[in-house]
Amino acid sequence: MAYKPELEEPIHESYEQYRQLIDNSPIAIGAASDGEIVLLNDAGAILFGMPGPENFIGKSIFDFLQSDFQLSLKEYFEYTLAGKPGLSPLEIKINRIDGSVIDVEISATHFIYQNKPAVQFVLYIISKRKRMEALIFQSKQDWEETFHTITDMITVHDKDFNIIYANKAAQDILNLPPIDSTAVHKCFKFYHGKDCPPNGCPSCSCLKTGVPANFEIYEPHLNMFIEIRSMPRLDRNNQVVGLIHIARDVSERKKAEDAIRKVKDELELRVEERTSKLSAMNEQLKAEIAERKTAVEALQKSEGNFRNLSQEFDALLNGIPDNLILLSPDLKIMWANKAAATLIEKDGHKLTGQYCYSLCCNLISPCDNCPTLRSFMSGKEEAAEVSMTQDKIWDIRAFPIKDETGKVKSVIELARDITEKINLEAGATRTRHLASLGELAAGVAHEINNPINNIINYGQILIDEFEKENRDDEIARRIIKDGDRIATIVRSLLSFARIRKEEKCLMPLHEIFSDTLSLTSAQIRKDGIHLTVDIPSKPIKIPVHPQQIQQVFLNLISNSRFALNQKYPGTHENKILEIKCDVIKIDSQKYVRIVFLDNGTGISANIIDKVVNPFFSTKPNRMGTGLGLSISHGIISEHGGKLLINSVEGDFTIITINLPINGDTEE
Repeated sequence: MAYKPELEEPIHESYEQYRQLIDNSPIAIGAASDGEIVLLNDAGAILFGMPGPENFIGKSIFDFLQSDFQLSLKEYFEYTLAGKPGLSPLEIKINRIDGSVIDVEISATHFIYQNKPAVQFVLYIISKRKRMEALIFQSKQDWEETFHTITDMITVHDKDFNIIYANKAAQDILNLPPIDSTAVHKCFKFYHGKDCPPNGCPSCSCLKTGVPANFEIYEPHLNMFIEIRSMPRLDRNNQVVGLIHIARDVSERKKAEDAIRKVKDELELRVEERTSKLSAMNEQLKAEIAERKTAVEALQKSEGNFRNLSQEFDALLNGIPDNLILLSPDLKIMWANKAAATLIEKDGHKLTGQYCYSLCCNLISPCDNCPTLRSFMSGKEEAAEVSMTQDKIWDIRAFPIKDETGKVKSVIELARDITEKINLEAGATRTRHLASLGELAAGVAHEINNPINNIINYGQILIDEFEKENRDDEIARRIIKDGDRIATIVRSLLSFARIRKEEKCLMPLHEIFSDTLSLTSAQIRKDGIHLTVDIPSKPIKIPVHPQQIQQVFLNLISNSRFALNQKYPGTHENKILEIKCDVIKIDSQKYVRIVFLDNGTGISANIIDKVVNPFFSTKPNRMGTGLGLSISHGIISEHGGKLLINSVEGDFTIITINLPINGDTEE
């Protein structure tokens, strides 16, 4: 081809544009020919641990690799030069100049450099991703270990009744073969021993309606009574995609119920026999009436004393705040004190003759692990902790009353509400866990602090040297700027991890916000979220535990980020998080009102009153603990404030916090 001078300037201009694009890219980009680095931008030099790409030109890129990855990268470059299609990025480990090792993902393309074949490569640091993959793997291992240690049979079904997952108990009891994607294991074959679903199967109804079903059934195929809880599996669109079966062997309980029924029948037979004997004795008693008339007079004299004693005894039992119930052998209520009647919301006389499990637990059969039932059978004092409702835990103790022969004729059941005690114990455990996490965070922050200070000092030394030599010190100033930013984050992390004192302190609200945003602003920018913060210019001081309030702000910002990312996976003009703050008065008391508003997925109206309950989460499985809002609500309540939630599903969520202010709002 003939040389064309008029093309030289455009070609040179294109090359300069290419070099400018490469040099200004924040991504590490370079090129290698025969294994030697012939081109490298500033981001690549920083990745290798030293500013200035010229320090790396002419050096072998393989010298920066750990030995285990040198051969694989050579082959990868050879495949690239050969034009092999479909090459995926390669994960390698790089030894940086400072001796540290980082995980890197490299991708390469064929490249011509100075008329010689070369490889252009792009490097991405994936150390954080590798750590996250390790954490995810460990979480999966922990979940599977927990899943397989559950003694109840748990199986997961698709819409075609195929068992797609089962725990070890289900595999052993149902004799399941290995489950994989190629085999078909119909649930009705292993649960019922049939080739099709049985008529009237509640699980089939659950699959159609999406309503959970609980039922008991005897399975000749398994030779056992089983209690089955069938729950729908929903996809992210709330569509039923299958079922979850939790099955429990209740054969022993059924045997116990049969034994109780037999005892009841025997008692009724004995009552009938006793009645016939009493009829025969009635005539004999008539003859003795005359003798007993004298005894009647004595009884009348003692009747007044007995009535007074009975009234005192009745007042004593009714004055006890715990629930007292006297139960017959068939678990019918013979007597109840005022506290028990008030709890059940019925008059004490209307309770007599009612089954306790029907009134207290809304069941048609005795409760599992019923201490009263055990006391009738053992003749000893029995106890158990029972959850009769979703938010109440009771300590139930059963005391047997025996007749002359030593047989238990009735049982007094004493029930005490221990919900607050259990919650306090759980709160103490949670506090210890948070304290451990704080100590760990403080240790990490201290370890980071020293090298960051060194980096900032080295950057200043470079600026001083460059000033003497009249050289451009922009890179050094970037090092100091980013080092200061990391130092700020470390200070915020230390503040968050600092041990909480019992006494509150008067803290400027804007400082708490500053520490919070220093921990979250980078992630908010990465998510493409538009953050607006409106805080009054005059400092507002409030009596708080700063770390606790910071924890609340972090929880709320994390929830808003999740909701916005769910609604807008990428960038969007409506992907906005607004934080506002002002001073208000409620009943002549000053409060600071803090509002968090996001345009995310919102909260459904039928669950908005449950989101502050412990362990209730709207996030997908294994993505949320259900403790964030519960802990935040508790912290705000402990500070004498209120946390209010207003949301429309698919539109927005507004979290409002009102915290009391003591004294002036100005410094």
